[in-house]
Amino acid sequence: MDAVSAYSFASCGWNALQAAALTIGPQAVIGLLTLHGTEAPQAAAVSDLESYLARSLGFSLLALGLVTVVLTGSVPVGSVADVTRDAPSPYAAPVLILTTLFHGVSAFHGWARYTATDRSGYFLEFLGSAVLAAFGTWCVLFGGEKSRISRRTGADKRTSGFPFKNAEADRRKGR
Repeated sequence: MDAVSAYSFASCGWNALQAAALTIGPQAVIGLLTLHGTEAPQAAAVSDLESYLARSLGFSLLALGLVTVVLTGSVPVGSVADVTRDAPSPYAAPVLILTTLFHGVSAFHGWARYTATDRSGYFLEFLGSAVLAAFGTWCVLFGGEKSRISRRTGADKRTSGFPFKNAEADRRKGR
């Protein structure tokens, strides 16, 4: 499994975990994120609107996770005869950038809310999204392109000699 597939499945898993919590028990999530003052947390009554919006967000997160897995090419959509295994998906880079931005913004929001309210639910959002934002950034920068790796030597073809000379390459070429 390459790094892009690992990121897309991890992103889908994180979104599915959040979606399950939001769709199955929106009362628990709303209770985890709501400030109740200085007294002990009480079971707050959840309105129909809050429940509807929480479940809609859960379904949206699940759809985002599944679309990420499909568009990055981690799960082949066409027939086996049409798909070449080494060909990258043309949508992988844009989907990686968008989901990395999503996880970055979500991590920032979680950290900002955690520092303002000191609720553990926001810290969990920050932690999961920050890890995925970092992994997604790494995948955008370094993952995904197999065509620039030499089959014979395994070296990266994008390297240059600046600012240092590549004496080994010069020796092999007889310069």
